[in-house]
Amino acid sequence: MKLRYLLILGVLVFFNGFIFTVLLLMASREFARPAATPSVLSTATPTRQPTSSPTTIDATATYSTLPTVTSTREPAPTSTMVIVEPTATQTIPPATATVATVTATSPPVTPTATSVPATATPSATTTAAPTPSWDFEYVAGSMSVSPNCAGPYFEGVILGQGGAKTNGVAVHFWFYDNLDCKVSGDDKPVGEWGFNPGLADNLKNAHIEFYLQVVDNCTNLAPRSAILTIPFDSACEAGQFENITFRYTR
Repeated sequence: MKLRYLLILGVLVFFNGFIFTVLLLMASREFARPAATPSVLSTATPTRQPTSSPTTIDATATYSTLPTVTSTREPAPTSTMVIVEPTATQTIPPATATVATVTATSPPVTPTATSVPATATPSATTTAAPTPSWDFEYVAGSMSVSPNCAGPYFEGVILGQGGAKTNGVAVHFWFYDNLDCKVSGDDKPVGEWGFNPGLADNLKNAHIEFYLQVVDNCTNLAPRSAILTIPFDSACEAGQFENITFRYTR
């Protein structure tokens, strides 16, 4: 019985010593193993992406342990670390061109002082009177108008040089197709003339325009004054036209 216990105890002691020896050899090999040098296969400078991670392949060392206590050390295999890095494709976003708006600012204009010209002393200038275009002109406002139910009648006067009444000046009178001509002073006082158109009763209240003009003579009706137009509508309202004055202008 004791022999059995002793045998079991011896076997246990033997196994404990063997295990201790194996552990000691493994520890000594680990301390004696040279440091592994990683070699990078890619010579190009990789561009890493934030999501990619290198894959490291480690060589697994295999140890052969002799069954005897005294074991022969085999040379440890050299572990070579191989780092295989993926080729990253970098996508460069297109550059956004920012166009700067240049605003041209004009420099302020410096006001220039303008000298005030001296006030010129007005000098009296003599303006020559315009030369009349006609030998005679109607004196505005000279004609007087009054009713004459018997029919219209026209009479006036010619003023010559110096404003004196003058005979021998022809006056042309017409309306519609009726023409008449009188000379101042003929069967009249000095410088006076007159016309009686002798309208029919149906024309005494009709709208008619009568015309008067000084002319060269009753044969040659070349004008010597502007035409004076006298409107007529009713003899009983305005039928007597008197003191129609033409004045010499030369």
